Amino acid sequence: MTHASTTPDKARYLVHAAYGAPLTDFLALAETDPDINVIDLIGPRGQPHTAVLEITSETARRLQQQFRNAGTPTHQLTIEPDRPL
Repeated sequence: MTHASTTPDKARYLVHAAYGAPLTDFLALAETDPDINVIDLIGPRGQPHTAVLEITSETARRLQQQFRNAGTPTHQLTIEPDRPL
């Protein structure tokens, strides 16, 4: 997990595991994809439910499409821009 500041062409996004789906498969993929920078994980140690990413909008669209094509109601990931609370 790398802690870096957001660059002008990248923004922070949240990937959330819906319906209790494990996030581990996505995190394994993220480690091998140079376009994905995992900034932080949210949830219990060893069982995170949300990942904070630093990616381009193009990468976010690609991931959203992959999640939509591969997701089922019981194993679904969602992606959204990280907005201040």
